[in-house]
Amino acid sequence: MLVYESTDGLLAEPAPRRYLHTVLLTAIRDKAERLEVRFGEGEGMLYYRVAGRDWELVPPPEEVYPVLKQTVREVARLVRPERPDTTVHFGVPDAHFEPLEAGWLTYQLGAYWVDIVVRIDPREPFGFIQLDIDGADDFADVAGEALAEYAAALSQEDPTP
Repeated sequence: MLVYESTDGLLAEPAPRRYLHTVLLTAIRDKAERLEVRFGEGEGMLYYRVAGRDWELVPPPEEVYPVLKQTVREVARLVRPERPDTTVHFGVPDAHFEPLEAGWLTYQLGAYWVDIVVRIDPREPFGFIQLDIDGADDFADVAGEALAEYAAALSQEDPTP
């Protein structure tokens, strides 16, 4: 479970959780149906789907990227199926089959609760995190207010000359 209670609570979170909060709040505010992080060698790509169209967003920060899968695992309830005894006869030498980890993440946004379907492709350094959000439009205004408060707190914390 991931809980947003206040801006102060969000600022106290470690960087990977704070990033996950802001990405989820942005997706909910924008009424996204799906949020996806695709991993590559040393970098990630962030997408979300709004009204059936995919949008590429700013990639995860370098300090967050390597621990993002683990952060989602910590806040979600996942089923990690056992790897079946499978031989891969093509592709990369010594490759093996890795089943998806699947489950849900309950996101508490003040008095509102949003259940989000989670799928993680555990292959390293590749794979993905996919978050499917049902009914984000019901919570869009609350998420927008939370993001506005967070942005205001950040601008007070770090004034620019």
